[in-house]
Amino acid sequence: LCPSHPFGCFVVVSSVSDFAAMIIPMPAMGPMGGPPTPYALARRPWVQRILVLQSLCCLARMVVFLDIMGAFLMAIMIAVGFCAIREDFNVQLLCYWGLMCLINGSFDLVKLIDVLVKSHMPLFSSKLSQEYNIANAIALSIPVTTLLGVPLSWWIYRDWAAGGEADQLPGPGMRVSQGEARPNETSSLLGGRGSAQFTAFEGQGRRLGSG
Repeated sequence: LCPSHPFGCFVVVSSVSDFAAMIIPMPAMGPMGGPPTPYALARRPWVQRILVLQSLCCLARMVVFLDIMGAFLMAIMIAVGFCAIREDFNVQLLCYWGLMCLINGSFDLVKLIDVLVKSHMPLFSSKLSQEYNIANAIALSIPVTTLLGVPLSWWIYRDWAAGGEADQLPGPGMRVSQGEARPNETSSLLGGRGSAQFTAFEGQGRRLGSG
């Protein structure tokens, strides 16, 4: 923080991955290209269902609790998830969505636990009003639906890093996905089709000065 500035200094980050690396020690995430794996496409309906549940919780959070800031942050997370679906189920955007689910869901869960510990009222009770139980059900569903995206995005990333569910390995560091080969996370720069076509010491030798 800067003592001379009333609001301190702001740190500017260029992407969500840079912001995540500042909070959670993790290696840098490079660009993730290639088509989605069959495993990822099979999990696409589940991602859509979770995003719909998160959208409903975001709307209830804003209407019932008037939590504008929390709903705004949750809406950004949901928008990243829908952008991943729109961009042909982009794995990199799905990883960003899962990371934001982890951060937002953890804060919402800790906030809920803090309220329950300090409150003398139970979470649900038949002796209390229906509005009280509905409000607590919404408060509980917010971190639950948010954290549901964490394991799903992690499983999709692990499948992508392994090259997908393939039976053949056409080259070093390559796996077949949807009928074509693509490099996985551990591929070298010379791996794949280019290195498969290169053969060292091939051809006829010639002496220097010979015609």
